[in-house]
Amino acid sequence: MNNPIVINRATNKQIFLIAVLLGMLVLATAGLFVPTLSILMLIFAGLLFGVFVHSISAWPASHTALSYRSSFLVVVTLMLLSIGIGSFYLGSQVVHQADELWTQLQAAVHTADERLSQNDWASEHLPSVSEMQEQLSQSTRANLPEMFQGLQWVGWGATGTLVVFFVGLYAAYEPDLYLTGVVKLVPNDQRDRVGEILNELNSALGRWIVGRLLSMTIVGVATAIAMGVLGVPLPISLGVLAALLTFIPNIGPLLAAVPQMLLAIDVGTQAVVYVLMFNVLLQTVESYLITPLVQRHEVALPPILTIAAQLVMGVMLGIIGIMMAAPLVVLAMVLVQMLYVEDRLGDAQPGSLTSE
Repeated sequence: MNNPIVINRATNKQIFLIAVLLGMLVLATAGLFVPTLSILMLIFAGLLFGVFVHSISAWPASHTALSYRSSFLVVVTLMLLSIGIGSFYLGSQVVHQADELWTQLQAAVHTADERLSQNDWASEHLPSVSEMQEQLSQSTRANLPEMFQGLQWVGWGATGTLVVFFVGLYAAYEPDLYLTGVVKLVPNDQRDRVGEILNELNSALGRWIVGRLLSMTIVGVATAIAMGVLGVPLPISLGVLAALLTFIPNIGPLLAAVPQMLLAIDVGTQAVVYVLMFNVLLQTVESYLITPLVQRHEVALPPILTIAAQLVMGVMLGIIGIMMAAPLVVLAMVLVQMLYVEDRLGDAQPGSLTSE
């Protein structure tokens, strides 16, 4: 006769062993999940670029006698020529501007350090620039493998840029091929609805890209003009940086204000205050005037949902997650509207989740 105590102990050991194996499986899956998700985000960025190229190519095709393929080739050729000419003629100037910007930022940091050293509390509790440089030098000498890892990340960044570029070109060259392939994966009675959803996703992403480009242009031009009027060094570089960072909603403008305020230190304390006031005013105008006007033609993104997505994606995937969080929220809003609100709840009122 079997002893129930022995059976219970054997059962507990089996349960414990299964739990350990499941835990190891979860950890292994999580270790593969993050790199896989990073690759998917890179492909998604390429598709986003493809939507942008497709939108530009579709306009001449619909307003002229050119076919879409011819329009696409013209757009890509002009794009490559612009990149080549810009790299050839403006590359040295960009490098000079970037080097000068870095020099100006270093001078601004030293100026800030000198002013903080005059404050008793700051000089007692905050490290000086020389101390931080010494710590950085020691850390650099001691962490050569991390430097090589940094070079590896630079290589991955260049590879990722090429992947985004070519994925976007392939997606924009034959968009119907990929859309048809996705539609054929669902049953016949659902293909029309899936086609509608895919077209709406493409349209929503296109409107979001146009809205971002408009906001980036307005913020970049306004920043360059304001920095020039205030006498802050390198106004054009600061304007370009502000425009690029505006692609990241909510977080980007905050990051753009940091170098502006640092460079304004050399001009004077009053200039720093004016730069701060300008950024507050610019973000207020963008939030309550520019964004509502732009969102009349794009998906209206709830700020809290966008910030939450940026934080989660940033923790998981880093900078690529932060950059792709907003367009992913656009996709989620459209899918919730069409699959849940309309199909599941039967509420087909337009404009619930998207702007009219």
